[in-house]
Amino acid sequence: MLCVIVANAVSVLVAQSKTLIFFWLLFSLVAHSGEVNSWECNKFDGAKIVGQDGEYLGQLGPSWNRDSIYNSSSEYSSTWSSNSIFNDSSKYGNSYSSTSVFNESASSPPKIITEDGEEKYLSIGPSWDSNRLNPYDFKYTCDWD
Repeated sequence: MLCVIVANAVSVLVAQSKTLIFFWLLFSLVAHSGEVNSWECNKFDGAKIVGQDGEYLGQLGPSWNRDSIYNSSSEYSSTWSSNSIFNDSSKYGNSYSSTSVFNESASSPPKIITEDGEEKYLSIGPSWDSNRLNPYDFKYTCDWD
């Protein structure tokens, strides 16, 4: 009888372990999908933003940085500049262009190029793509506003 109780307890523990492993794997995939973590802010500070056509679109970094897309005095943060991702009439800032940050399905959003040469994309999505990073994640996670 004791063997049956122990065998049942072991099978319950194995089933629970499989469930925990499944949820851990699921969480680890979701946690790393296209979001900026606070420990990455230094790596991206000063990273250049470049359109797929080679057009310079500013830099990531604090709002006091002259070329920062978060500097309200910079042409790269304006709603009127053709070189701004925040101009919803530009090909980099509208919701339908294949080169726009704000088109989740854009095939060619602007690149983020760090000082060490790492390349990612500045884009609102899709969220499962870890190479696409949202500009608002940088702004609020890194406190660059």
